[in-house]
Amino acid sequence: PRSRILIADAVGLGKTLEAGILSTELIQRGRGKRILVVTQKSMLTQFQKELWTRFTIPLVRLDSVGLQRIREQIPTNHNPFHHYDKTIISIDTLKQNNALRAHVERARWDVIVIDEAHNVAERGGERSDRAKIAKILADRSDALILLSATPHQGDHFRFWMLVQLLNPTLFRSPEDMVDNRHRLNSVVFRRTKADACRPDGSPLFARRWVHTESFTMEEEERT
Repeated sequence: PRSRILIADAVGLGKTLEAGILSTELIQRGRGKRILVVTQKSMLTQFQKELWTRFTIPLVRLDSVGLQRIREQIPTNHNPFHHYDKTIISIDTLKQNNALRAHVERARWDVIVIDEAHNVAERGGERSDRAKIAKILADRSDALILLSATPHQGDHFRFWMLVQLLNPTLFRSPEDMVDNRHRLNSVVFRRTKADACRPDGSPLFARRWVHTESFTMEEEERT
């Protein structure tokens, strides 16, 4: 009933496109009228372009220039997230702009997409500004789509906190997650390049073969 998932495909396998496909499906089902995309500042243009050219999903860009233009069109005290149904904003803009953060807390969305989600995971028991924003967003949407090619990064606690955004009842602790990792299949979807195949079953990407070559150093090399 609630589409809350982490797409953890390897780099180059089209996580942005998958987010667009899911968003389009939710729109068709009448559950995607209001969409918010949160990404890195460097990815705003690419994400906005991909969702428009491939899925005809128009996202109003709320960077410094976009916010200035919007302020000229709507009253100062109006919430821009109420004025536009589909928006895209960088996580750092939300982090640095207290007024926008207040507006976020007073809005709701049907779909929220957080790109490079590993950057918003709480670390070491100290919740960063990015992590606080992610928690607010997770509570303001029915569908939550997290995108990250490196969601774990060797830290069980941080990965557990990321999963908590999707379903806080799935695991009691990082240790519970390790012991019952099969439950991750309900919220985490990951493909590697080795999983990507053409229709005829042949690999889409060239296989990478690794082997160790032994050699003996000469005396001159040793000295």
